[in-house]
Amino acid sequence: MKAWIGALRPRTLPLAWATIVLGTLLAADRGYFDGLLLGLTLATATAYQILSNLANDLGDSLKGADRHRAADAEQRAVASGAISAASMHRAVLGVTILAAVLTAATSWWGTRGMPVGYLVGYLVLGTAAIWSARGYTMGHAAYGYRGLGDVFVIVFFGPVGVAGSYFLQTQAWDWLMLLPGLAIGLFAAGVLNLNNMRDLDTDRAAGKRTLAGRMGLGMAKLYQLLLLVQGWLAAVLFIFLQAPVTCSRSFLFAATLPLMGETAFKGWKAQIPAEFDKLLKPLALQTVLFALLLGYGLLIDANECSKPLF
Repeated sequence: MKAWIGALRPRTLPLAWATIVLGTLLAADRGYFDGLLLGLTLATATAYQILSNLANDLGDSLKGADRHRAADAEQRAVASGAISAASMHRAVLGVTILAAVLTAATSWWGTRGMPVGYLVGYLVLGTAAIWSARGYTMGHAAYGYRGLGDVFVIVFFGPVGVAGSYFLQTQAWDWLMLLPGLAIGLFAAGVLNLNNMRDLDTDRAAGKRTLAGRMGLGMAKLYQLLLLVQGWLAAVLFIFLQAPVTCSRSFLFAATLPLMGETAFKGWKAQIPAEFDKLLKPLALQTVLFALLLGYGLLIDANECSKPLF
């Protein structure tokens, strides 16, 4: 059981939940909230993330990438022998089916009363998310080995998760919701980039050509700073565009700036895998906090504050 819990990697789940919660808070700020839908979207996002974690464990093992991992690195379940490849195959298949069922239920409930084309559209989007979760390291076209992981993370952890959950809650499209989604997606890509900078040498030895590996450590560090800065710019632009700003509660998310700034500085100075590894959890948690404060700040703002928060 301990091996399976480790393979599920529960610590990765909050980042997936953050996108859904932010989209739901933004919808609540506009006067829309469906608790059942929130539960369904969270369950679906959880299934996608778990599927990704299990598929990555299996895919890296089958491709031999885990043979090049450092001795003190996190142990993977299949490569270490704690879970057989056949058992992991069955688990991946089972979670794939569960993700498909949850996608169908969430899409049906969220688009009820709308033309059937919206239901079909969400089913297609969910199918793409399932493929993305499985395809990072599995299959001949594993995009994680081709330097495309960052693109998929930005899209699915960002606009798809945030704007998609907002649309399901409100049943209305708002292009502005792409901006907070882009912010979270860029920060999530920052977490992936830290991971790839940590594994730079071992990934190269395994033939895994991540974007960080293609750029080299120096450019990957600059790319990391650009991801974080652009994420903040997207969030600030959204605040000014979404409605008249009437009080400082709209900028509640700014409380995370010192934390992210420190993480960015340490990432710039880091040289060895252990130093990058120590920054993974802080940046992931800071991204979650950022999403919560961004959504909650707008919710309690309600665009008619009588007195400033600070």
